[in-house]
Amino acid sequence: MTPYRSHFVPRTRAGRIAVVCFLVLFAFTQPPLVFWLGNRIEPWIFGVPFLYGYLLILYVLLIGVLLWTKRRKL
Repeated sequence: MTPYRSHFVPRTRAGRIAVVCFLVLFAFTQPPLVFWLGNRIEPWIFGVPFLYGYLLILYVLLIGVLLWTKRRKL
């Protein structure tokens, strides 16, 4: 009988890289990191306050990681 392996644990190197990238990027969108790094109004990025530009860039990167994993079928 083969031991049960969880489908939540990535089995490939690319899968582990994707999970680490996603978790690190996601951590930067949550308190306290967002309060320390992104909680300011000046300077303006893309015509919006820094906080909104900061979060926009991070969320786009998070979606990019998800699309990368989908394209690689991880």
